[in-house]
Amino acid sequence: MKKRSLYPLLLIFCAYLNGLQAQTQDTLVLDLEQAENLLLKNNLPLLAERLSIDQAAAEVIQAKVWPNPTLTVDEMNLWATAYQQRTGEAQPSLFGSDSFGNYRQVSAQLEQVIETAGKRKKRVALAKVEQEKAQAYLEDFLLSLKTEFRKSIYAFRFHEGYVLMLERQLISLESIVKAYQKQYDEGNVNKAELIRLQASLLGIKDDLIEERKILNEKNEELVVMLNLTESTQLSFQPNFQLKETYQLPFQYTLNYLQQEALKNRPDVALSALQITQTQNELSYEKAQAVPDVAVSLGYDRGGNILRDFIGVGFSIDLPFFDRNKGNIKKAEFAVEQQNYLNQHKLLEVREEVRKNYQNVLQAAAFFDSIDADYLTGLDKTMDAYTEYFKLQNINIITYMDFLESYIDTKRSILENQQEYFDDLEELKYSTGLELKTPN
Repeated sequence: MKKRSLYPLLLIFCAYLNGLQAQTQDTLVLDLEQAENLLLKNNLPLLAERLSIDQAAAEVIQAKVWPNPTLTVDEMNLWATAYQQRTGEAQPSLFGSDSFGNYRQVSAQLEQVIETAGKRKKRVALAKVEQEKAQAYLEDFLLSLKTEFRKSIYAFRFHEGYVLMLERQLISLESIVKAYQKQYDEGNVNKAELIRLQASLLGIKDDLIEERKILNEKNEELVVMLNLTESTQLSFQPNFQLKETYQLPFQYTLNYLQQEALKNRPDVALSALQITQTQNELSYEKAQAVPDVAVSLGYDRGGNILRDFIGVGFSIDLPFFDRNKGNIKKAEFAVEQQNYLNQHKLLEVREEVRKNYQNVLQAAAFFDSIDADYLTGLDKTMDAYTEYFKLQNINIITYMDFLESYIDTKRSILENQQEYFDDLEELKYSTGLELKTPN
C-alpha cells in the first residue's frame, strides 16, 4: 500500500522536473519585425510614456474652466442679548414663526472673477502647446527606444553568431585533440603538438565562457525591454548575404537627409514648440498686467438702511505699483534665448546627419571591398583544412595558423556587420526616417 501511495507523488515530481527543464529551455525565435511589434505592445516604459498624452489632454480641459464663484456669508448672529433686543430694531420673523428671527442678522455675497485680456484663452493656448510637446516627447522616446532596441538586437546577433562559430570549432577541435591524445599515447606524435592543440582548445573554451556571459546579459536586456517571462531565451539568427544586404539601402543625398531631419525629428519639433511656448508665455504675462474684474451680488437682511437689501458691486486692482514689468521682461528674454537655442539645435542636427551619413558609407565600403565568394568559401575551407589535418596532409603549424586566422576573420566580419547596422540605426535616428533595415 505504501508503494502504491508513492506512485502518484512520483508522477507529479517527474512532471515538475520536466516542466522546469522545458522552462529553462524555452527559446523564442524572432525576426526584427516580430520583435518590434512585441516592443510596441509590451514595453512598460513606452506604455507609461503614452499616458503623458492623456495627462496633457486633461491639462487642456482644466485650462478651459472658469474660476469658481465665491460665496461669502457674513454678519450672522446666532443669538441676541436682552440689551440688543431692547435697543435693536425688530425684523420680520422667519419660517412662519411669530418670534423666531426677529433679532437675527445675516448678509451674503456671491462674487465671480472675470478674467480680462484673454487670460483664459492664453492659458488654453499654453496647455495645448504642452499637449503638442507631450506628443513630441512620446515620438522622441519611441524613436530612441526603437534605436536602442535594434542596436541591442544587433549586438545579440553578433555574440550569438560568434558563439555558434566557436561551438562548431570547439566540437571539431575536441575530436582532433582526442585523436591526437590517442596517437600520443601510442607514440606516433610528439607532446609539443598535443600541448599546442590543447592550449588552443582551452582558449576557445575560455572565449566561449566570456561570450556566453555577454549573450546572457544581452538576452536579459531584451527580455526586460519586451516584458517577457524571465525564463525566455531569445534567438535572432541572421541570414548573411553580403552583396544584397550591405550595399547602401537608400539613394538619398546628404542634403535631402538633412532637410528631412529638420522636418521629421521630434527634438527639432520640440525646439520649435519651445519657441511657441515662450511666445505664449510672453503674451500671457502681458495679459497679467491688465487687472481682473470681480463682480458681486450681495444681500443684507438688516444691516442697511433698507431692509432685505440686495445690491451689486465690483472690485478691480489698481495697477499703480505692479504692472508685471519684471515678468514681461523675463518672458521677452526667454523668447530671445529660445531662438538662439533653436538655431543651435538646427545646426547640431545637420552636422549629426552628416557624421552618421559618412559613417554608414564607410561601413558599407568595408563589405564592398570583400568578395562574396571569399566569405561563402571561408567555412568550407576551414572544414577542408580540418579534414586535411586529420588525414595528416598538412602539419599542425599550417592548421593552427589557418584556424586562428579563420576565427579572427569571422569575428572581424561579425563586428563590422554589427557596426554597419548600428551606424544605419544612428542615421535613421538622426533623420527621423524609417530607412530600410537589413534583416
